[in-house]
Amino acid sequence: MISDLTHEFDALVHALQTLRQQLLDTPPTLWIPLNPGEQKTTGQLQFLTDLICDLWYRDGQDGRETRSRHGLVMANTEIAEQIRVINHQKDRFRKAVQQVRQELDSSDWLEHYSQLGQRHDSLRESLTFAGLKRVHLKQCFRHIPLLEKCPQKVGFSWYVNGRSIKKVSVQQAQEMLLALGEEKNHIQVQLKKLAQLPAHLQLAQIQTLAPVVRANLVFKPESGLRRKAMNLALPLFITGAGAALPAFNEISPEPPVGRTRQQRGDQKISSEAVLPSLRIHTYQT
Repeated sequence: MISDLTHEFDALVHALQTLRQQLLDTPPTLWIPLNPGEQKTTGQLQFLTDLICDLWYRDGQDGRETRSRHGLVMANTEIAEQIRVINHQKDRFRKAVQQVRQELDSSDWLEHYSQLGQRHDSLRESLTFAGLKRVHLKQCFRHIPLLEKCPQKVGFSWYVNGRSIKKVSVQQAQEMLLALGEEKNHIQVQLKKLAQLPAHLQLAQIQTLAPVVRANLVFKPESGLRRKAMNLALPLFITGAGAALPAFNEISPEPPVGRTRQQRGDQKISSEAVLPSLRIHTYQT
C-alpha cells in the first residue's frame, strides 16, 4: 500500500518533468501575467513550468491556500497528450492517498506523508521555490486545464466574493459546539445563545471561498459550442500549436482588495454570526 503511494507519486513527478522539458524544448505561444517582482526574476515560460511542477508547501503557507495563476498557453499535440497523462496520474495518486489514509492511523499517515515530501530533490531545487519539503496534496491533485477547441475570446475576471452555504439544524450546531470542547468558556457562551433559539430553526454555516479567476469562453458560432465559464487555478492550455492566442483581456495577477460587487439588498442571511466558532448565521425573517 505504501509502495503504491510512493510509486504513484514518483510517476506523477516524472510525468510533470516530461511536460516541463517539452515546454522548454519547444516554447509555446503563451501569456502569463507577472507582477513587477516576478518580471525581474523570471520569464513567463519559467514561471509556467515552475508552477505546474510545484507540488510542495512553502514555509509558512496556509494549508488551505494554493499557489495559482491564470494565463493562456497554446499546446501542440505532444503537450496536449502529456497533459492528459498527467491529469490521469493525478487521479491515480489521489486514489492512492485516499486508500492509505483509510488504512493507517493519523500518526502513521503523517510519517509516510512527511517522507513523501523528501523525494525528488533535483526537481525541487530546480524550481524558483527551492528548499521545499512537505507535499501539498491540493496542488498535487488539481488538474491542468486543457481545452480541446480554441475559443474566439476569453474574458478573465476575479471572483472574490464566493462563499459556500450549508444548512444546519439547531441540534447539529449543538453537537458541533460540544465537539469543540464543552468546558471552554467561549463555547459555553455560544451554547447558551443556541439554547435560546427555536429547535426547528434552520441555520446557515458559511465558508468564505478563496479568490479565484473565472474565464468566460466565447466560441465562434460555426464551432457548435456554447459559451462556457470555468475557474482557473492554473493557466489554460488550448490545443492548436502555431495558432495565435484567442482575444483576451488582461487582469491583475493578484486579486483586488475588498468587495468588487455591491452587497445585495435582499440578503437573506444575517451579517453577524450567531455562533462565531462555527461560522454559523441565522436566516433573516
